[in-house]
Amino acid sequence: MVDRATGRRVLILGGGAGGLELASQLAGKDGVAVTLIDREMTHLWKPRLHEFAAGTVSSTLAEISFYMLARMRGFHFEQGEVRAIDRAGRRVELGPMRDAEGRELAPARVLSYDLLVVALGGTTPDFGVEGVAENAVRLDGPEDAEDFRTRFAGAMIRARASGMPAEIVIVGSGATGTELAAHLRNSETGFLARGAREAPGKLLGITVLEAAPVVMPGIDDALREKLVERLKQLDIKTVTDAKIAAIEPNAVRSESGERWPADVAVWAAGLVGHPLLQRLADFEIDDKGRIKVDRTLRSTVDERITVMGDAASVTPKGSEKPLPPTAQAAAQQADYLAETIPVLLKGQPVEPFEFKNRGRLVQLGRAGTVGRIGSGYGDDFLIHGQFATAAYNALQRHHQWKVLGRLRGTVAIFADMLSPAKGPALKLHG
Repeated sequence: MVDRATGRRVLILGGGAGGLELASQLAGKDGVAVTLIDREMTHLWKPRLHEFAAGTVSSTLAEISFYMLARMRGFHFEQGEVRAIDRAGRRVELGPMRDAEGRELAPARVLSYDLLVVALGGTTPDFGVEGVAENAVRLDGPEDAEDFRTRFAGAMIRARASGMPAEIVIVGSGATGTELAAHLRNSETGFLARGAREAPGKLLGITVLEAAPVVMPGIDDALREKLVERLKQLDIKTVTDAKIAAIEPNAVRSESGERWPADVAVWAAGLVGHPLLQRLADFEIDDKGRIKVDRTLRSTVDERITVMGDAASVTPKGSEKPLPPTAQAAAQQADYLAETIPVLLKGQPVEPFEFKNRGRLVQLGRAGTVGRIGSGYGDDFLIHGQFATAAYNALQRHHQWKVLGRLRGTVAIFADMLSPAKGPALKLHG
């Protein structure tokens, strides 16, 4: 590891969108030595996890090795699961790596830091609803997406053999739930027998349940109207005021007693901080399980620990609520920390983080993209069609440039453009 005298050792816990972008931009800057830690050996851009689950993803960033990225961008990658943070000693403890049978593959390790970045992301809570853990899929990581794909493929094969449509029930009408539903409609056509006369939609029923009175609460009415219109075009049923009491082995049941048959149930009901955040150290935690930080993203208990992305509870100036956990916020925080961390390591003051809301986009497969983008002048615009799709794709292009660098990122983007997904692209293996 880097000599203690340099005072430039930065550990980043978590290789999600924000953590990896930060590592890629910060490595080597002003002599900073960066180590990225993640329990997985590959990166998957979480905003496209629903596409990975549906089998419609086609991109050079579908999965990419952290080891390869570390070599390309000049940071060190350490694979392992974070167990504890020793704030006094400025050390992070990693647990031993084990195989599926529990055999130890690599020993526990301790890594020292001069500045620590916690970017461990969030998780989908069950809110105490019966049967979620046993009977539903939560799309928190690649392993969940793989689990869903296996269940989905099995349900579709049974539907093709029996002539009875498979039923997918998604709890939660946020971006994850609605985008997954749309991409499943695209994947459905891959299971139609060659030359089949059935129109698409005969093999698959999709229902999205929302506990609130409206679909995707939190967006404006004009955008919601466009979203609901597109979901109807895809023959996706939406049900509001559906407060769920239980996920049963073959159905979803509401508190009012209504039941929706489900070959596969997906639980996409919001996001909170990862439970590990509360066990790592004596951080201040908000009511959504996220670490409280000041306006420079430093934790309230230790100025040598910064927090970003879904793990951070940061309240912008003039706002009463913390920022929602979005890839947009994580990306802006990565840009901010890439500039301010070298300054902080020198013991100098930095300007506070300022979030600029650039809008919201929802990609609905063959029904197109709808969204609202910021103008930069206080107003924003409702968009849909090709312009909205281009804006959505630009989010990933921006991520590719940051992670791979301008040259490699441009080559990767060009490769994606030459080999786009055409129709269903269900991938039944990792």
